[in-house]
Amino acid sequence: MSEEAQPSLRILPSALAETQGNLPFVAIVRSRQELCRWLSNPHPGLRWLQVEGMLGDPEAWTEAAHNDCNIPFDVVLSDPALEFSDLYRLVDACAVRAIRVTMPAAPGLTKAIRLAAALRLPVRVLPGQATAQALEELHDALEFYLHEPTVEAPVEFFHSLLATMYDGDADSLWMILEEDPDAFHHYGADRQPMVPRTGDSGRSEIASAGFVENHLSSLIAQGAECATCPWQHPCRGYFKWPDPAYSCEGVKQLFFSIRTAGNEIRRDVASFAAANTGILSEPRVTQ
Repeated sequence: MSEEAQPSLRILPSALAETQGNLPFVAIVRSRQELCRWLSNPHPGLRWLQVEGMLGDPEAWTEAAHNDCNIPFDVVLSDPALEFSDLYRLVDACAVRAIRVTMPAAPGLTKAIRLAAALRLPVRVLPGQATAQALEELHDALEFYLHEPTVEAPVEFFHSLLATMYDGDADSLWMILEEDPDAFHHYGADRQPMVPRTGDSGRSEIASAGFVENHLSSLIAQGAECATCPWQHPCRGYFKWPDPAYSCEGVKQLFFSIRTAGNEIRRDVASFAAANTGILSEPRVTQ
């Protein structure tokens, strides 16, 4: 891989990560052997381990719970409906290291988020171009995140988008979800950069800087709904990739719900501040 114009963080299969040394990187591990290798001798540049397909291996999680290396984990669920109950295996491991749970917007999403929240684990949901069923799950998950008082850890992308709606200053979904090729460069086993959410590698559109802005500009030039969309700034065409014809109607409803929640928080904070200002400014009556 060329050392020129590299993004800030490389995300690579375990075998390729061996050559990274001091460069900031994430190693993708898919077996107990790979996991133990990085826990026993992590390179200086290792930021975290992306753990895939291993929730069903209890011995791996025993090792993770008793190893002295405190490298963080990003535990990826490929099928939340089938894998969510195995999140209990992370209990001991999360007592000794930071663990995040990543999952696609798919059936079982809400159950997985509920259990992760009960374990106080942060969550990253990768919505992609969500189906109608997945959008229903996203709405249910959002309601849980907003109104369940026991939720302590953030659920992305809800958490950062809510901050955007509240104070108007946040990154795009591409950055929030770590899918902007300018900042998070994913590599395949063939050593070629991966196109976000396609599984393809080596395509020219991600070889140069500005993938997200070029993508958005192309959508607007083609007359896509992004041109007049009120959520253009936080989205940046995220939901129009890889299929630019994807309908964002359901996504816009989700954005609207997040904006409504942000407005409610803003009003509550203003009311609280006003009430406290009144109390503090009220003269003390002495006898």
